Amino acid sequence: MKHRPLLFTALALTASTVLTSSATSATAAPSPSAEAPKEQGAPASADKAELRIVKTDPEGQPAPGAAFRLLDSAGKTLAEGKTASDGNLAFSDLAPGVVRLKETFSGSPLLGTVPDQDVVGAPGEPKVLAITDPYKSAGLTLKVTDKATGKGLPGAIVNIAPKDAKDGKGAFTLTTGPDGTAKAPLPVGKKTGSAYTATETKAPGGYRLETTPAEITAKPGAETTVVLTNTTTASPTEEPTGRPTTKPTGDPTIQPTPTTSSTAITGEPADTPSSSSSPDIAAGTPTSTPPDAEPDGSLAHTGADSKNGWLLAIGGILLATGGGAVYAARRRKNDDGETGTGQHRRTDDN
Repeated sequence: MKHRPLLFTALALTASTVLTSSATSATAAPSPSAEAPKEQGAPASADKAELRIVKTDPEGQPAPGAAFRLLDSAGKTLAEGKTASDGNLAFSDLAPGVVRLKETFSGSPLLGTVPDQDVVGAPGEPKVLAITDPYKSAGLTLKVTDKATGKGLPGAIVNIAPKDAKDGKGAFTLTTGPDGTAKAPLPVGKKTGSAYTATETKAPGGYRLETTPAEITAKPGAETTVVLTNTTTASPTEEPTGRPTTKPTGDPTIQPTPTTSSTAITGEPADTPSSSSSPDIAAGTPTSTPPDAEPDGSLAHTGADSKNGWLLAIGGILLATGGGAVYAARRRKNDDGETGTGQHRRTDDN
């Protein structure tokens, strides 16, 4: 019993030693050399740049799933990522300087991508880029054909214009090729599509101009076709009937004319005949209408008229010849009578 206080005293000293040793090891802090690297590797906003992207479609709606990549001057990838459901994407811990931003995927089959661009990163506040991807263009195929045969017509010029455009903004022209077609992309500004009109401004050769515009609905990334038809400018294929195709046959080109006058035929002297012989001359000399004379309102010459003209001319010559002979005979008779009377008178005087 006397040794119990000593036992309690020894136990107390032992417990005190153990407790003192445990407390020292739990509270021991890391050496200064271990904490230094941790303090040096902590990011400091004053030394790093940050880039944030806000991606939307042309109507202002967030565009998730778009993929972007950051490249250095040598084309090496520094960072990459995709926009979230709200269309945002952040790149942090960037070294200050110029980087190239490249969009590799738009995140939608209706949207296109934007061209690459250089971005300058600087320490401090994050740099925010608002990027709007355009809707993909629609593919337009224009056809100009013959209305009757459906054959393609080259050389047609067609004006393509946004339906609600002012002052011709956004309009352009297409000219059909040898097969009668032409192609071009159509910009689209709405998810439901954009309206255009196609108006022919010059018709193909030999065809009438089609003045009625054709309506076009261009949807993002879709193909569309518009067809314009032309009708020919028909010309008469036959000569008008009723016009003579051949000239009348037998039309005389030269009218017969007497080769000698009545004086040359009859041998009439130049002196004027006496009054006693004038009745005989008048009675013996036929008068006829020259073949050249035609009464007013006469019909055109035919082959029969020409023949009759020759007969009349020959008859006139024969009559003139006969009249001249009668006149010469009468004249000789008168001369003989006058001569005989003179001789008889001379005989009586003797």
